[in-house]
Amino acid sequence: MAEAEYDAIVIGAGHNGLVAAAYLARGGAKVAVLEKSQAIGGAARCEAAWPGYTVSTASYVCSLFDPVIVRELALEQHGFSAYRKEPASFTPLLDGRSLLLGSDDAANAEEIGRFSESDADGFDAFAESAAALGAEIFDHLDDDRPRLDALDATTRGLIDLPVGAYVERFVETPVLQATLATDGLIGTFAGPRDAGTTYVLAHHYAGRVLGEQGAWGFVRGGMGALSASVASAARAAGVDVHRGVEVTRIARNGRMQARCADGRSFSARAILSNADPKTTFLDLCPSDAFDIAFLERVHAWRAEGVSFKINLALSGLPDFTARPGSHLQLHHKATIHVAPDIDYLQRAHDDARKTGASRAPMLECFMQTPTDDTLAPPGKHILSIFAQYFPYGAAVRWNTNEKRAVVRTIIETLAQYAPNLLDLIEDWDILSPADIEARIGIAGGHIFHGELLPGQIFEDRFDVRTPLDGLYLCGSGTHPGGCVTGVPGRRAARAVLADLKAAV
Repeated sequence: MAEAEYDAIVIGAGHNGLVAAAYLARGGAKVAVLEKSQAIGGAARCEAAWPGYTVSTASYVCSLFDPVIVRELALEQHGFSAYRKEPASFTPLLDGRSLLLGSDDAANAEEIGRFSESDADGFDAFAESAAALGAEIFDHLDDDRPRLDALDATTRGLIDLPVGAYVERFVETPVLQATLATDGLIGTFAGPRDAGTTYVLAHHYAGRVLGEQGAWGFVRGGMGALSASVASAARAAGVDVHRGVEVTRIARNGRMQARCADGRSFSARAILSNADPKTTFLDLCPSDAFDIAFLERVHAWRAEGVSFKINLALSGLPDFTARPGSHLQLHHKATIHVAPDIDYLQRAHDDARKTGASRAPMLECFMQTPTDDTLAPPGKHILSIFAQYFPYGAAVRWNTNEKRAVVRTIIETLAQYAPNLLDLIEDWDILSPADIEARIGIAGGHIFHGELLPGQIFEDRFDVRTPLDGLYLCGSGTHPGGCVTGVPGRRAARAVLADLKAAV
């Protein structure tokens, strides 16, 4: 079988791999993307989980995707459209109270004032501080040589704090503290009392795709529409995107080779892996490709996923006891938290450390269907539940009954706040960390390709240039890390183009 030849091959059609491919092709390279799934986008994909529905399978909201990439790749011409999630958050309590926050300062002050008059000013101070942290992180997202010491000394001191301590500097109301702290915990196997979690919060405030620092929103048509727009831009630049082609081995034989499960082989001057570091270096590369010190670093890389995603098809809208009614209301459009106080979040983490599962989990829930009716049949809705903590090490060993028990715990936790939920469920799609590994292809099910905590950020993430000459990393295992940013792909493409030019 003839070997297909390219200048560069990208393994994996996740959003970062597609961004890398588009930039490489625009730089004059002949490029192929090899994707083992039939779905484009990796974690930023959509699937027709049930007839008439378009489900954002894994990632679900957008903020950090770099607006420079949107502009340079003309993604809006290829169908990309994002809009703000408004209100921002809704946190109900079992005592019938709730907290609804958005972009309206007066409405926020009124909501917070029901709990504490002084916290209205404290919340403003928090928002200003978090936005400043996010802005400084944003300014260094695309650094070729990222270094933590490039950040202001004050910023470095703050990001080392536990996120619980950080938010407690500004506000005293338990539910407000917990609502704010969740951004420091999402995707992270750490509790609010653990050092470094303020960096995770700052990372989540670094986005500008909606034109405002730290604002979050939805992609019209679901997260897969973002990846589809990048794939369209890549194809327009001349990229060959191959679906259903699984790369099983990376080798070097003069040129770089990607050997596939179907017997085909592709060769190139450079291979970029959109896979996570452990998959790339331990599974795809020969065992003798790296020295012992590098392999020890790979094995020590902290990448145990703890996030459990459940997508529910609903026949109607949840009726929350704290804000009654199953007709569409503002809180149905917000991020819905189950996070009553910092101690609750810490217990959820501590339970998982001790037993492998949170008895009372932290939940972050989303419904895009109230603002995008193209995603579900008329009158129907999709509710996505993002639950922590459910570590991969336990999840990979669950039997069917144990997994069902976890699903029941998560859904019944939310149903305490919206009692009609159980009657609304028509179908579901479940992604434990073990399922994320199996379906999306991320080792350990870690949504960021590795913890985004000090010791694994900036220069301590993996370099886009690997020790194997001709192999590059273009996924979230490189700086700036996880979330849907596109920046690892652009950084890797820039390195490859520079090296190819230098080699001529």
